[in-house]
Amino acid sequence: MSPLPKSVVLPYDNDNRPQQAYAVQVDAPFRRFGDRPLEMPRYLIKGILPLVGVALLAGQFSSGKTFIGLDLSLSLIHGVEFLGRKTKPGGVLWLAAEGGGLIERNIIAARKAKFTNAPGGPFPFLWEDSVPRGDTNAILAELKAKIRAAKGECDEHHPNRPLRLVIIDTLAAYFALEDENDNAKVGTFMARLGEIAKEEHVLIVPICHMGKSAESGIRGASAFGAGADAAIAVLADINQATGEVSECRTISLAKTRDGHPGPLASFALERIEIGTDEDGDPVMPGYVKFAPVGADKKGRPPSRGVRDFIESVSEAMIKYGADVQVFEDAPPRRAVRIDHVRDEFNRRHSVGDSVDPAGTKRKNYQRAHDKVLKDQMYASRTVGVVEYIWPVQV
Repeated sequence: MSPLPKSVVLPYDNDNRPQQAYAVQVDAPFRRFGDRPLEMPRYLIKGILPLVGVALLAGQFSSGKTFIGLDLSLSLIHGVEFLGRKTKPGGVLWLAAEGGGLIERNIIAARKAKFTNAPGGPFPFLWEDSVPRGDTNAILAELKAKIRAAKGECDEHHPNRPLRLVIIDTLAAYFALEDENDNAKVGTFMARLGEIAKEEHVLIVPICHMGKSAESGIRGASAFGAGADAAIAVLADINQATGEVSECRTISLAKTRDGHPGPLASFALERIEIGTDEDGDPVMPGYVKFAPVGADKKGRPPSRGVRDFIESVSEAMIKYGADVQVFEDAPPRRAVRIDHVRDEFNRRHSVGDSVDPAGTKRKNYQRAHDKVLKDQMYASRTVGVVEYIWPVQV
């Protein structure tokens, strides 16, 4: 087959009407299906985060975003599984435009409590706690230079831990975005961030804020979520007046290009003493303690009803999921009708020798439904007369 010509004459306009002929340059030939081996997905964390690209780590204020980011980072550095998933060992660059003074203490706490077999001495967690100056383009150029410098540091001092992860805490504090609600500008920004990630062969993870409720998604333009290759949502039932977290927090896969979104685990923030301050009082930073999805705030496993409900949503989503316009001012969301979830729950949920199996199932279903919504693992909304449910998304 002969290649396409470099110059193509187009004698018609978009309405198929004759017009003055003009020529455009076309790079040819095109890539043909089957002319190279199939490219399989490559993961930094198997089934959760890609090896290269941009992934968001989003959550409400006080939900525990930074603690999750640190736990993820230490899992890569020490080459251990994260939430039971294989990881690609590597170094981390952490750019702390917020909370930089807490980073070292929280790392010490997590290593003392969880990563007890980690070797001593310096390890490839590189960090900086300054806020860059200049416009967005200047900051992006500086970011690329910092990534290259960090790669050189890892290659020189930690050759078995190449730089793989760059965490920016937080996106809003680090970048001078002119308008975070402008989809065109945010789309361009996310595309440029993705280009840097691909050029440097790293995963860039900006930490960002969600709205007051989980169902509202990430704060700002929808182009943030649309431009990301993956997203993790850190969720909690938070009293907006007091900041108190009344239930166990949840980490959820909110977006993935290769896999299925949904809850990953519940977690609590535990504290451990690492020393004393100048007054002799204990210094007790926090670290993440994971539990099964749907566990309560004490880490106790979820009820069978909650497990069956979560599995019912996943199964119904595969069978009946559709893109639904649940909010007028937001893109459609992949959701499923709640009656399909209820049917699947009734099919899989057994109640043993109950004297009223139908009534017991209804009660178990309602309790599970209320808990997963309260814990913000899922969001729901009635469109017309139909209630839809979906995993929390950014």
